[in-house]
Amino acid sequence: MKLPFYTIFSSLENWTSIFFRGFLVCHQVVVMTCSPPQNLSSGGFEHVMRSGEDNYQDKIQYSCHEPYYKIVPAMDNDQPLPGTFTDSTQHIWKDRERSGKIPQCLPVCGKPSTPIDQDQRALVVSKAKLGSFPWQALIFIYGRGGGALLADRWILTAAHTIYPKDSFFQKNHSVDVFLGHTDVEEIIRLGAYSVRRVIVHPDYRPEDSDNFEGDIALLELENSVPLGSNILPICLPDNETLYASGLVGYVSGFGMERGRLVSQLKYVRLPVAKREACEAWLLEKNRTEVFSPNMFCAGDRTLKQGVCQGDSGGVFAVWDNTTERWMATGIVSWGTDCSKGYGFYTKVLNYMDWIKGIMEGEA
Repeated sequence: MKLPFYTIFSSLENWTSIFFRGFLVCHQVVVMTCSPPQNLSSGGFEHVMRSGEDNYQDKIQYSCHEPYYKIVPAMDNDQPLPGTFTDSTQHIWKDRERSGKIPQCLPVCGKPSTPIDQDQRALVVSKAKLGSFPWQALIFIYGRGGGALLADRWILTAAHTIYPKDSFFQKNHSVDVFLGHTDVEEIIRLGAYSVRRVIVHPDYRPEDSDNFEGDIALLELENSVPLGSNILPICLPDNETLYASGLVGYVSGFGMERGRLVSQLKYVRLPVAKREACEAWLLEKNRTEVFSPNMFCAGDRTLKQGVCQGDSGGVFAVWDNTTERWMATGIVSWGTDCSKGYGFYTKVLNYMDWIKGIMEGEA
């Protein structure tokens, strides 16, 4: 039996003949082109399957600038190429879930490029190496203060660095934030990061000199900070075990040492103290400051605590063995002086709902 066929007249390359169920039929080859793929602010993409200039069924794979950023959302194990997008019939790039929304690059926290030597035994003040405390911020408002980078555009600090206790302050006083070095002259030379807004916790009362309740504040920077080996955020705590007595933390700052402001970032290794010991010590010293459950203390009554004026707002950093990251469990808040005894810190875990609400735009 003779197969029927159709003779198709066409002048062009856009038509081709294919064999289908015994018929010669004509199939039009339509080349559909997507718009150029959208790039990531802290990453990029590369073609993993390419037939032309962003044509149908081409594939691209997104990636972030590692190790300082990670790609999100996390992909399933059965997808070998995280962040892979395909040019679809709708002329837009789509992932496996058929979503056209590109992934994000989120900052990696608590992973310094130059890890702190945690084998130290003595509770002494040491000079910090470049990259060991990459979250450290130097803040100038009424004088020196400290802070820590969260994500890539937030600074965690103490409220009393913004509004000091028992002193005249201006609501619109300028705030200068510096990041990226351990040397004071060098960090200032690198330039200040503009602050978009200042948010102080509503429980903080600057007029009450004996109560540092709510001594926590957030500074939102005008622009995201480019992360690298010398500028990286610290993580936020998520469990009570990070406050166990005896657990060692590290406090860094550009504050006073032996009556003089330091020119290099210093740090000290301090154990979390038992609450009962700190309460007894305050009673013994006839101190009237409020020691609330939203605070904890660290140090040793027989040794210098190593934290002094100018260190306020810096964080108490604890290594979390579970996540293998550094956590900002406390904020340098108050103390009796810079001599022997305990230092008192804002307990960050108790303010996590407030912090997340501000950073996620809910407050």
